[in-house]
Amino acid sequence: MNRDENTARDRRADQKKISRRKQYGVWLRLLVKRLWRQPAYAALLVLIPVLGFAVGAAEREEADGAVVAVCVEEGPWASRIVEDLERQEQDSALSYAFCADAAEAEQAVLRGKADCGFVIPSDVAERVMEKDWRKCVTVYETSVSSITGMAKERVAGAVFQRYSEQCYADYMEELAPDGAGFAWNAYETHLSDGSTFAFRYLYDDQYSQADADRNDTFDTTAVFPVEGLFAVVIFIGGMCGMLEYDRDFREKRFLRLAPNALTYIVDIWLPTVFLSAAALICLWLADGARTAGGLSDFGGLLSVWSARVWLSQIGRLAAYQGVLVVYCSVLHLFLRRRETVAAAIPLLSLGCIVCSPVFVRLGAYVPLFAVLEKLFPATYYLQL
Repeated sequence: MNRDENTARDRRADQKKISRRKQYGVWLRLLVKRLWRQPAYAALLVLIPVLGFAVGAAEREEADGAVVAVCVEEGPWASRIVEDLERQEQDSALSYAFCADAAEAEQAVLRGKADCGFVIPSDVAERVMEKDWRKCVTVYETSVSSITGMAKERVAGAVFQRYSEQCYADYMEELAPDGAGFAWNAYETHLSDGSTFAFRYLYDDQYSQADADRNDTFDTTAVFPVEGLFAVVIFIGGMCGMLEYDRDFREKRFLRLAPNALTYIVDIWLPTVFLSAAALICLWLADGARTAGGLSDFGGLLSVWSARVWLSQIGRLAAYQGVLVVYCSVLHLFLRRRETVAAAIPLLSLGCIVCSPVFVRLGAYVPLFAVLEKLFPATYYLQL
């Protein structure tokens, strides 16, 4: 009898589990069906591709015909730096106007002939090799310069390509002098074109490649407006989920199907999933539009992102969804009324756009904003 009773008890427990899973399935289907019928979520889904197209078109128009004045003073790396920048013009919206001296580069910027200007000194090779490269390149820009951050990245890439080559040549001369010529030919064939691999140089002193990786060597004002705007739209979707939960709680809709805490989490999380999927597709298409074939080349479009990139982007969006669930849960402690939540949505969205590095990283100029940007979830997505 005991064995029969245990068997019957186990069978009832299994049936309860199956029944519970069916209930959750019905509940999720109801939530998804309700979500698609909400005009607000439909508007947000439409807003994502519209924003992506508008911002992408504005960036292309802004960068089109942008001129950068560059003065490369005579030195060991001068000719190779000029060659790198000329090569970049083939695949970039930037064009370079090479100047004879620093005064000519400065005047080109002041007279509006160039958006910004750079002066690379003759001793740049010595300073970079001695790890004293900070503030060695002079930058000219005006208050309306719009592509300075992009140009800094390109110029820095040309300079540090020479640094990589010099480190490699010195290392091979020390390690295997007889094979240095062969190694250099392999370097030019397989490394300088950026298609195969890269080298990491480690030193015995306090500075190492690991230190360089930890340092913020990029322009702190650089932002990615498309991703930032998508993050704000997904955040709005999560807050709209707070409004849906308030309605469910008042009308006691799903008390028999799911616990109250789970209902709150899913009401916030579910709209962020659909909006994140739309953002993911738009980011992929935006990258495809930048390739040579564009969106018309379906085969090229499929190869724009590797499996690793897909996993990375999906992981970032999934982590951001978790951030939004936690963020909205904390907000719920302060915004308990439906009217308060509705009033807070435009204010917090505006705060995201202004304080988070969506268009401008204000924290790089005003220390207060370096603190304020941490109060908005879009910042954490852009830092992932």
